[in-house]
Amino acid sequence: MDVDVLTRSHPRVYRFGAAVERYRARVTAALVEAFGNRHVRRGMLATLLIALGSLTPAYTPENSPWWELLGGFRSWYAWIGLAAGLIGVLLLLDSWFHLRPRNGLATVPYRAVIALWALPMLMAPPIFSHDAYAYAAEGFQLHLGQNPYIQPTGAIGGRWSDQVVEVWRFTQAPYGPLDLVINHAIVDVTGLSPYWSSALGMRAAAVIGVLVMAYTLPRIATRVGVDSQQALWFGVANPLVITHLIGGAHNDALMLMFICLAIAAAERRRFLLGCGLVACAAAVKVPGVLAVVPVALLALPNYHPKPGYFGRLGQAAWRVALGTLVVAIVFVLINQQVGLGWGWIGAVNVPSQVPTIAPSSMIGQLTSLIMNQLGFYRAAIDVLPLVRNIGMGITVLVILFLLARHAPSQPFRFLSFALAALALGSPAAHPWYFTWAFAFFALAQPSWRLFRIACWLTAVLMAYSTVNFAVQNGRLGLSGVAIVIGIATAISFAWVMWGHDRTHFRDPS
Repeated sequence: MDVDVLTRSHPRVYRFGAAVERYRARVTAALVEAFGNRHVRRGMLATLLIALGSLTPAYTPENSPWWELLGGFRSWYAWIGLAAGLIGVLLLLDSWFHLRPRNGLATVPYRAVIALWALPMLMAPPIFSHDAYAYAAEGFQLHLGQNPYIQPTGAIGGRWSDQVVEVWRFTQAPYGPLDLVINHAIVDVTGLSPYWSSALGMRAAAVIGVLVMAYTLPRIATRVGVDSQQALWFGVANPLVITHLIGGAHNDALMLMFICLAIAAAERRRFLLGCGLVACAAAVKVPGVLAVVPVALLALPNYHPKPGYFGRLGQAAWRVALGTLVVAIVFVLINQQVGLGWGWIGAVNVPSQVPTIAPSSMIGQLTSLIMNQLGFYRAAIDVLPLVRNIGMGITVLVILFLLARHAPSQPFRFLSFALAALALGSPAAHPWYFTWAFAFFALAQPSWRLFRIACWLTAVLMAYSTVNFAVQNGRLGLSGVAIVIGIATAISFAWVMWGHDRTHFRDPS
C-alpha cells in the first residue's frame, strides 16, 4: 500500500509504525555504538566467562540438565568453569571502571551496555546463588495449592525441591506475598519446568526490573538536578547489578523496579499511585517500605512551608505518616487478596540461617567462638542472637536519625543511606543487598570522597563474591587450591581497583 494512502486511511497506525521504526533505529544505533567500544566488548567477554563459570558444583544442582550436556567433560570442566568465572568478574569490574562518565558525559550509551552485558547470561544457570531455584519451588507450591509460609519447599519432592539448596528445603518462604504470586505466574508461563522456570523465568523477571530501573533512574535524576549518566553508570550498570541481580536472578530487581516506578509517579504528584507502588515493593521484599519517605515528600506539595528545622521536620512528618498509612492499607489489601496469611513475618529471620558478611552475625559468631574456647558454653549459645538483636536495634536508631536529619530536605539521601544501613545492620547480608542503596546513591548527591568509597565497596563486594565462589567449589569436590585461587583473585581485584583509583578517582573530573 502506498505510504500516502496509508497515512490518509490509517493515520494512527502510520504514526505508531513510524514511532516504532524511529525507536528501533535509535536502539540499533546505540547497540552498534556501544559494541564499537573495546571496553564494552571486554565486558561482554567477561559476562560470557561468568556464565560459563556458573557451571560448577558450587551453584549448579546435581539434577541440572547442564551436567548431562557436559557428559564426560564434567570432571575437568569444573576447573575451567572456576577459572572462567573468576577471570570474568575481574574483567567486568575493570571494564566498568573504564566506562565511567567524564565531566557528566557518558562515554557510551549505558542502556545499550547493560543489554549487551546481560545477553551472555540469559541462558546460564543462576549465578553465584541458589535463590532462584527456591523462588521457582515456592511458585510451584502455589500451583499445587500449598502455602510456602507454612510448608517448606522440601514438601514438594522430586526435581523441584532437589535443586533447592539443602538449607532452604526445610524453611518457610521469607518473601512478600506479591513475590510469591509473581513466582507462581513465572512457573506457569514456563510450562512447569523446574530448571527453566528458575534459570530463564526468574532471570527474565529480573531483567525486566533492571530495564525499568535503567529507563526511570536517569529521568528522575534529571528532574532533581543530578547527573543522569552518573546515576545510570553507578546505579544500574554496576557489576553488582549485572552479576547478582541479572546473573543471580534475584527478586531484589523487582523490589527496586517498583521503588523506581513509585518515585517516578511521585515526581508527577501522583500520591496514591506512588504509595501503591511502594506497597508493591514491600510486598516483594520488606525493605522496599523505606521508599515511602521520598514518595510522600515528593508527591504531597508543601503548601505552607514553615521556617526553621523543626518546622520543616513537622511538615515532613505528617506527609510521611499519611504516606505510610496508605502504603499499609494497600499492603494489607495485597496480602488479603493473595490469601496466604502473614506467615512471612515469622520467616524474616530465615536468611540469617546461613553465614553471611553481616557485621552483627560475624561479631556474634566470633564472640561465640571465643566463649566456647573459654568454657562458657551456655553463654556462647545465647550471644549470637543477642548481638544480632543489638545490631538491629542500632540499625533502627540509625534509620530514625537519618529520617530526622535528611528526610525534610534530602529525601533521596535518606533512602540511599537508610537502605545501606539496613543492608549492613540486618542479621544477614549478601553482596546484592547493597544494590538497594547503590541504585539511588547518585540521587543522594554524595561527596566525592563518599562516591570514591562506594566504588571501592563495589570492588570489595565483587572480590568477596569471587572468593565465596571459590570456597563453595572447594567444599564441593574441588581441592583446597580453589580457595587459594579465590584469594589470589581478590588480590588481583585490589590491584585493579588501586590502579583505577590512581588514574580516575583521585581527580573528580
